[in-house]
Amino acid sequence: MVKKKQRWVRSIQYYNLAFSFGLTMIAAILLGLYGGWWLDRRLETFPLFMLLGIFLGIGIGFYSLWRELNALNDLKDRQSETESEQEKNEQRK
Repeated sequence: MVKKKQRWVRSIQYYNLAFSFGLTMIAAILLGLYGGWWLDRRLETFPLFMLLGIFLGIGIGFYSLWRELNALNDLKDRQSETESEQEKNEQRK
């Protein structure tokens, strides 16, 4: 029963990661697009800053994904350490 719950929690974490990545990527690209478009209108440099904003948004989106994956990996490592410590304690008893 505990293993089934752990698998369910793990799958929810991965769904959350995918959803978060999608939202972050869309928001970053749209903000970069709008900011670049606004600068291009002001400076009359269409499409220079708009393209730079899009690429910056893509970079920010992937950086955010990298950070979330590292956090998830650290959480997984801590959970496995805790489980191994619990198994050692049970074996001692």
